Amino acid sequence: MSSPEIVSLSWGQMKVKGCSATYKDCKVWPGGSRTWDWRETGTNHSPGVQPADLEEVVKKGVKTVVIGRGMSEALQHPLWTI
Repeated sequence: MSSPEIVSLSWGQMKVKGCSATYKDCKVWPGGSRTWDWRETGTNHSPGVQPADLEEVVKKGVKTVVIGRGMSEALQHPLWTI
């Protein structure tokens, strides 16, 4: 099983195949997707994506994670997250 396809992407809007919601930021995994609320883990452009941001999808069995950097490539990926 593969993750749902991101069918459209523009500034502040992501559409995922099979989902009626429009996301600002989202997490996808085989069989699902949901909004990615940075406030849940204290994520900000700097220091960037936190390990806790990835835990949910890793627990769902995802073996390969793609972490976007945003439209302006401002979102950082600290070494402790990767």
